[in-house]
Amino acid sequence: MRLFWQDLRYGLRNLLRNPGFCAVAILALALGIGPNTAIFTMVNAVLLRPLPLPEPNRVVMIWGTKLKSGFDQLPVSGADYLDWQKQATSFDQMAAAFAIPEYGLNVSGAGEPERVSAATASKEFLPALGIHPIAGRNFLPEEDRPGGPAAVLITNAYWQRRFHSDPSALGRTLTVDGVARTIVGVVPHELGQIVQADLWLPTAIDPNNLERGSHNYGVVAHLKPGVTVEQARAEMTLIAQRLERAYPATNTGWGVTVFPLAEMFAGRIRPVLLILLGAVGLLLLIACANLANLLLARAAAREREIAVRSALGAGRGRIVRQLLTENLVLALAGGVLGLALAVWSVRALRGVFPDMFPLLQHMSVDLPVLAFTLGLSVLTGMLFGLVPAWKAARIDLNTTLKESAGRSESAGGSPRIRSALLAFEVALAVLLSVSAGLLLRSFERVVAVDPGVRIGHVLTMSLSLPDAKYHTPVERANFYRTLTDRLEALPGVRSAGAVLFLPLRVSILSFRIGMNGFQVEGQPKPLPGQEPMADYRIATPDYFRTLGIGLRRGRLFDGHDERGAKLVAVINDAMARKHFPDRNPLGARIRTGGQTLEVVGVVADAKLYGLDAPIEPAIYVPHLQHPSDSMGLAIQTEGDPAAMTADVRREIRKLDPEQPISNVRTMEQVLSDSLMLRRTSMLMLIIFAAVALSLATVGVYGLTAYSVSRRTHEIGLRVALGASRMQVLRLVVVRAMVIALAGAAIGMAAAWQLTRALAGMLYGVTATDPLVFAAVPLLLIGVAMLASYVPARKATNLDPLAALRYE
Repeated sequence: MRLFWQDLRYGLRNLLRNPGFCAVAILALALGIGPNTAIFTMVNAVLLRPLPLPEPNRVVMIWGTKLKSGFDQLPVSGADYLDWQKQATSFDQMAAAFAIPEYGLNVSGAGEPERVSAATASKEFLPALGIHPIAGRNFLPEEDRPGGPAAVLITNAYWQRRFHSDPSALGRTLTVDGVARTIVGVVPHELGQIVQADLWLPTAIDPNNLERGSHNYGVVAHLKPGVTVEQARAEMTLIAQRLERAYPATNTGWGVTVFPLAEMFAGRIRPVLLILLGAVGLLLLIACANLANLLLARAAAREREIAVRSALGAGRGRIVRQLLTENLVLALAGGVLGLALAVWSVRALRGVFPDMFPLLQHMSVDLPVLAFTLGLSVLTGMLFGLVPAWKAARIDLNTTLKESAGRSESAGGSPRIRSALLAFEVALAVLLSVSAGLLLRSFERVVAVDPGVRIGHVLTMSLSLPDAKYHTPVERANFYRTLTDRLEALPGVRSAGAVLFLPLRVSILSFRIGMNGFQVEGQPKPLPGQEPMADYRIATPDYFRTLGIGLRRGRLFDGHDERGAKLVAVINDAMARKHFPDRNPLGARIRTGGQTLEVVGVVADAKLYGLDAPIEPAIYVPHLQHPSDSMGLAIQTEGDPAAMTADVRREIRKLDPEQPISNVRTMEQVLSDSLMLRRTSMLMLIIFAAVALSLATVGVYGLTAYSVSRRTHEIGLRVALGASRMQVLRLVVVRAMVIALAGAAIGMAAAWQLTRALAGMLYGVTATDPLVFAAVPLLLIGVAMLASYVPARKATNLDPLAALRYE
């Protein structure tokens, strides 16, 4: 230990005498370690860290499937859920829940009215997750029945925000959608990391009044001890087959899938995180190669010092230990700076990702991340400092003490090692740059896609009318008709409309909401379970005009399409092309949801699930005939749409002083949010590629400058013998370019193979896009040429006499 402290003090003095070298080495390491720590924090939060549940590996999700129709994750009907509960033996708890981002309820009775994110769950939900209320209790059986006592669970966050953690809040009444509900319990914050909902209501499924064809629920279950996911999946498949035979009219073609709950949260972002983790790994290797080259160059400058120490009796092991101690100091300093960079990056990333990735909202630099950073720093310093230290300790005392310090270019290690390290840096920089270029090209293609809806000058928001106040469909229909009429009368408003689920909707879940099976009268009846599916949207008459969805044929909805009138529908172009290829769809009759609708119009296609999602058939029905309590409001304005928020809110309050609004965003913000995952991954990879390219450029410059300094005597001799400036320039630049070109060729070959892993993240471009594969090497060659030109230019200005006297 005494020798270690001695080496440490000596190493610190040596490093402080070379502040420029220290700064470059520490910065290079920080640029490698910082991004690795930040991305590892994300990976740890989503993929490695268990869900905040007592037994996360035993909690599973159960979804319906219709594989012949291309759907592998669909909600479950209440009737199927109850049958599963009775027949399944693989689970000790099974619960039904309904939770989507749009679902919110109006709350009054505790301050100002507000719209609060909400979800419903059966009484088995908390036991299935293994969660217990931190205050109060769970739902009682009688509260989870139709007509039972009205109860509500609130989250810890809502308890703190609304009631300041007052214990007396338990037993108080909240008016939720016009119904007085008693607060019976407070659920812990861990539930908020899984589902973004502040209120939990009982599902209260009525076993005596169920529509087996109505699919509304996600099912959560807790595996019995010793039961695997595969065994549970096999049992549920058998149960689904039994139900298919028992209820062929509704269950034919329906299957079931079971998978761990953690996969639901990681599924959509997993490939992105793995790609980013690989990218920062490459970035760290580039930084380490840079560090190794710096250490080799520094070892060359210290040859005389090391030779003197060896002559005075220092053994090779002692010298290697001294140099490794200095490397460790550099690595730890780079790790500390990298950790600071990571902490800042994690804070920034938490604000980038929306609520649909709740696990990322709670990520932090915790003990596992700190351990990762420490281990990475130590490994980097020891592993990539070992070869330079060993090469420095293997010196010829006679030659070194007789000659000037490091006069030969091979001093401090073979030039082949330094050249190989530089080629390695360039290859990895090319690989990262090609990957970033592909994502950039893909993003350009995505944003160039026509969304099919108006983006500029449109304000959107969500409303939900309480059933207790708006008892009848007529009352709900009149509210939205009156509201849109009053909004259109506002100065600065061109039109206003409402729809069930606004377009460009993205979610952590892969299933689509509002999907209905249908049959076209006059066409061959599809086999049970193989009915075509279409997106089902309820819209007010001016919705299409507000969002600029053009009319292709027929007419749009009007005030005459109300309850009691002929049931009508408008379909999109995609449905007309697919299901009416050889005939005019106007006048066709479609059976869906137990009703028969007449097609009166065809409208242009709109991107309902993001710009990169395929356009599927869609059926629009008039709100006056199918009044919904929850709707997305869209207002087209003449000026800044955000500036109209107060006026719109005021008109809503005039209609109903207790009616709150939520999710107030412009369509530009909606579009931006839908592109968040693509944009963030692209920008991060571009930043990593830019850092990699910068480090490679520094490597080219550093190796060229080092070579010039070691060959000063040779260059002076060449100039004295008549070499021109151009010849000297060519001598220096060509050598650097050969190394850079070799690295670029290796990097292109690697990119040709490895970028195929990006295929799932690309849109409109291939993993071997010729433009990217042509542009990246040209960019790198230009940068490398510029980096080598600066020291080469310096070499051409050498004074031959001074160079020949150079020591």
